[in-house]
Amino acid sequence: MQAIYYEREAIPNLKAQTPFLAMTKQKPLPLRSGNQIQFFTYALLAANTNQAAEGTVGSPITESSTKIVATIGQYADFINTSDLAMDVAIDDPSLLQNLSVELNYRLALTLNTLVQLTADAATGVDASVNIQLANGSYLTANNIRTAIQQLYGVNARPLEKDGRMGGIMHPFVAHDVYNDTSNNGLTDILKRNESTVQQLIKPLSNDDVVEFAGCRFKQTTTAPSVTISANTYYNTYIFADDAIFSVFLGPNPEAGSKNYKSLVASAGDRSR
Repeated sequence: MQAIYYEREAIPNLKAQTPFLAMTKQKPLPLRSGNQIQFFTYALLAANTNQAAEGTVGSPITESSTKIVATIGQYADFINTSDLAMDVAIDDPSLLQNLSVELNYRLALTLNTLVQLTADAATGVDASVNIQLANGSYLTANNIRTAIQQLYGVNARPLEKDGRMGGIMHPFVAHDVYNDTSNNGLTDILKRNESTVQQLIKPLSNDDVVEFAGCRFKQTTTAPSVTISANTYYNTYIFADDAIFSVFLGPNPEAGSKNYKSLVASAGDRSR
């Protein structure tokens, strides 16, 4: 006799980490204030090395500003399910709760991808802080040092309050960084100190996979790749303060409020 017992709890699926939104400066757009928000910054003034002549009124300097306009939009998805489906589904917890978890992940992935695409489009803003590695090479500690100092070379400010930049890399790139055994590579540095050698042995944290040269990296499989001539290349990102803004309609994100949410609506009676 054949008999089947059905497990009621779904096996967790393999969701990616979604850290890109945390790399942005989050700004509120008040309700009933339109669908655009305009940012501005003043142009830098140069030093004045000319002495003022006594009794002579000099010429005034002219200040200018740069403006950036962001237009918000709405992103929405929904799943329809009948009350019958919810009553007969064997899910534990309920079918509705499981579907909400999957939609919440879709939401996180959407926000994550919007920031990632914006970061990719911004690489041409300042070519001096955009590093392209040669074909067949991999990310090294020296590349990280160079990227950080290039940001400081344009007077970029740290993203985090403890003075570090924020970084995102693919797990395969983290492998390359740790697998680099060259002189002054990350592994070469860590193995020389008893307090840091454990980073080469213990499991790597997704949030602090690499912390080096003034940057704290997170790892995620959402870091995109591109294939050129059958070779796969992965993008690595380093974010400074005010590099990318994310705009939230209504709530002030700095107070912990967010305006993205899941809604559960019921229509009609439960008669059948």
